Amino acid sequence: MAAPPPFGVGRARPQDRMDHWIAAVAPGRTFLDLGGIRERSGNERASWAQRCGAADVAMADLLPLDHELWEHFREQTRLHGVRDIDFRPEVDVDAAGFGAKLGRYDIVSAPLLLYHAPNPVHTLLNLRRVVGEYLIAGTVVVPDEVENAEGRVAFPESSALFLPALRGRERAVMRRYYLDRFGLDLDTHAPESDGATMPYVTKGAPSPWPYWWFFTKSAFERALELLEMRILDRHTWQDHAHFVFLRRK
Repeated sequence: MAAPPPFGVGRARPQDRMDHWIAAVAPGRTFLDLGGIRERSGNERASWAQRCGAADVAMADLLPLDHELWEHFREQTRLHGVRDIDFRPEVDVDAAGFGAKLGRYDIVSAPLLLYHAPNPVHTLLNLRRVVGEYLIAGTVVVPDEVENAEGRVAFPESSALFLPALRGRERAVMRRYYLDRFGLDLDTHAPESDGATMPYVTKGAPSPWPYWWFFTKSAFERALELLEMRILDRHTWQDHAHFVFLRRK
């Protein structure tokens, strides 16, 4: 068995604030990691929840079980001796039967979904159906303002940036910002043309792969208020990703 890595599957120490949240509440509770196989399992939470004493742990994702991201996760669990994680493929958080298909888990981690959701409020309300007690939610956020050689764009506190509409000077400013700071190309993840690698609509339905919405931190937390849950803690990474730890009232 390989030595525990500092990040990802099989880690022996917390890698960030979210891992500390999980460690505080996982013992004896059921745990669902929704979307944790993305980014080649670099931000998965299932193996950490199991290490922290969760009673029953599942990994769920929209992708079919034969997808290479599932295979990578399986390989990593084998490599690091992680066993007894329930694999739940082809789970669509926006589907009408989402809650009935999964059932409830005491703790749900879903920090990588909302910016891919065409209808984020619907996604949040559907997500609440599977939360027994605690939820870790997150999304990509925009800073208060962005200024660079392309110009300046400001975002009031109540803003949500609808990326399919991003054009002209605003697009140039934001594209330069994400390229310079994170090496992320909006032309790939938030395409402007119909012939894009990740189009917004496929087979007449909205696609879950491109970036749809970036919220301000304030707007994201106001959206979370619709879940009628209490915010316990929050964490922002480089003014780019905002994570919130919530508990049912």
